[in-house]
Amino acid sequence: LALISLPIRPHIVLYPGDQRPLLRRRSSLEHGDFLTASELLIGCHVGTHVDAPAHFCREGATIDQLSIRHFVGPAVVVEVPGTDRIEAADLKSAIPSNHHVLIKTDNSRHLHSSEFRPQHCYLTPEAVDYVLSFDPLSIGFDYYSLDPPSESAFPAHMLAAERGLPVFVCLDLSKVSPGRYE
Repeated sequence: LALISLPIRPHIVLYPGDQRPLLRRRSSLEHGDFLTASELLIGCHVGTHVDAPAHFCREGATIDQLSIRHFVGPAVVVEVPGTDRIEAADLKSAIPSNHHVLIKTDNSRHLHSSEFRPQHCYLTPEAVDYVLSFDPLSIGFDYYSLDPPSESAFPAHMLAAERGLPVFVCLDLSKVSPGRYE
């Protein structure tokens, strides 16, 4: 079983403009305190996280408003290596209906670097439309955005948000083989 969430660490890759996570010790048994406790200060957009529809749509659902079905259940990992732009034709394989669709690209190799890669692989809106035609439970991707950094309107993300779907981003799929999972 592979862990697909990035570990939170001081030098985690960040989306441009996001703050580094801060972990600090609040008390310590070693220093005579009654317990050892830490504090974590982190933005909601750091590392592996879920982009709720409200992240892109004013009337979109927030995480707490989404059904649990968007977070558990059958999944399929579709691998699209060797490209920096995924078109609908690149997703030729049939995607099962009502599954979480996790898209593995060459991005997974770069998630453990602290440098943001503006040239990351992304999906065209047509590719997202193709995925949406299978009524997915969610879409997962192995970098910060379905869209290229040059796209400020986020058309691929908007398509998923308008359908009420969460998008899981920064999934580390480097050790996950294509196929079906639960």
